[in-house]
Amino acid sequence: MSAVEGNDNNKVFARNLNRFMKIFNVERHKLADELEMKYTTLCDWCNGKSYPKMDKIEILADYFGIQKSDLIEDYVWDRNTRLASMEKRVVRVPLLGRIPAGVPMEAIEDEYTIDYEEVPADWITGNKEYFALKITGDSMEPQYKDGDTVVFLKTPVCNSGQDCCVRINGCDATFKRVTIKDDGIILSPLNMDNSSGFLPRLYTKDEIETMPIEILGVAKKLIKYL
Repeated sequence: MSAVEGNDNNKVFARNLNRFMKIFNVERHKLADELEMKYTTLCDWCNGKSYPKMDKIEILADYFGIQKSDLIEDYVWDRNTRLASMEKRVVRVPLLGRIPAGVPMEAIEDEYTIDYEEVPADWITGNKEYFALKITGDSMEPQYKDGDTVVFLKTPVCNSGQDCCVRINGCDATFKRVTIKDDGIILSPLNMDNSSGFLPRLYTKDEIETMPIEILGVAKKLIKYL
């Protein structure tokens, strides 16, 4: 194998490995620990610096429940790609555009779905539903950056301190941290110096009912595309 071929194989494997790690929401440290692998070695594979031996590829494939070929072959990864070996392990959730004023969540998926994201199938238990939104702006930096995608568990309630998709006064949805108080809720950006000038604000119980303030979903997964 020439150096050029080796580099190409490294890149293909790295792309596939990173893809499956995103799909199954597993970070490098967790994967290395669970498979009892050296973290630095795994990082080299993820970064395309080296190529694992076949026994390691088999271990990784078993972990994800896929075929070895899914890790080493050069697939065209578009948003509609559905590997047959993953059909029972992964489901697609709608990536929505801007949530328009006054439109209930139950009515938006068909008309406002612009793409799909993949999540582990075992998330969809007990009739749970999910949707995804692409982050715009800098109000939730540094944890959530402009262009990132967040998958939300669809729910009208949340716990204090959770990051939520919230609709205010029937207008487009916003993404903020929710703090529950005795007299209402506070919506806060993580970046107080955000360019939109959004500052923490308390909405009273009366305002929650009359404006209204609606919790649409709780952040479940952050997706960063390189």
